[in-house]
Amino acid sequence: MDLVLIEIVLWVGLAFFFWALRDNLGKVEAELQDAKALKSRELAALARSRRFVRPERLSEPIGHYRDAVIHRIMSVDGHEYLFDHVCPPEGEVLLQPGQCYVEPGLVYARHE
Repeated sequence: MDLVLIEIVLWVGLAFFFWALRDNLGKVEAELQDAKALKSRELAALARSRRFVRPERLSEPIGHYRDAVIHRIMSVDGHEYLFDHVCPPEGEVLLQPGQCYVEPGLVYARHE
């Protein structure tokens, strides 16, 4: 009878151990996912800040987009760019060679 009681206590202890382990691993997994999401947001913000260029010189205004003025020609690093199209700042922006992206979502193409 004593052996059966000891075996039952050991099985209950093992079940409690696995339950506690599963619970703590779930918490660790949630913390890792939160950290990964935060890192992803930080990297996305850094990429957004790097993909925008700051114009050095602007020509005549031709319109507005999201409370920003659209200029016909702008220059960056001594090169002139013509306004090409509008692209929303959210999501992935695929630029062709010779294009640059100005906040809040204006795409300019290099003027030869």
